[in-house]
Amino acid sequence: MSETEIRDLLNDIALNSSRISFERLYLLYYSRLFCLAKSLVKQEVVAEEIVDDVFMNLWMHRTTLTSINNFAFYCYKAVKNKSFTHISKSDIKQVPIEDISIEIVDSSITGEQRLVYEDLAKTINYSLSKLSEQCKLVFKLVKEDGLKYREVAELLDISVKTVEYHMGNALKQLANAVASSQRPINAIPAKSF
Repeated sequence: MSETEIRDLLNDIALNSSRISFERLYLLYYSRLFCLAKSLVKQEVVAEEIVDDVFMNLWMHRTTLTSINNFAFYCYKAVKNKSFTHISKSDIKQVPIEDISIEIVDSSITGEQRLVYEDLAKTINYSLSKLSEQCKLVFKLVKEDGLKYREVAELLDISVKTVEYHMGNALKQLANAVASSQRPINAIPAKSF
């Protein structure tokens, strides 16, 4: 959904209290926000409550929705803050980030293409699993959720240079993994005994 469409939904909610527009926003953002909350609090029920609380607050303050410049970033920040509040109340000191999984689905591909895509997905997922937890989270927020480096930096309370470092590291690791997986078998140098 484009920024213009999201802005139209926000205007409809703010000016007309449209439940239909609110439901569309809820359905659009719920799963992404839930994944972020769950990766932070590590409990599905708590993650659901956090995301529902964020949306409840949005509905209760719907008349101010038009003043939000970047709705996705606003929601991520709200979920992050509520998650950290929950963690601090629970005295949990460290929370690891969940592994990232990439799924490639296309019904028009052949069996051979599907095997190549599955191998590529395994290579990418394996490479991502080797990244540090912070690097995985930065990569997910930028590439999967479409946040800008500045937004990720603000969300995670790190510098933009740190985001750039993590993205460079992740992309380099992925490129190396994909390149080595694409190398033909006869291109591997033979061992000399």
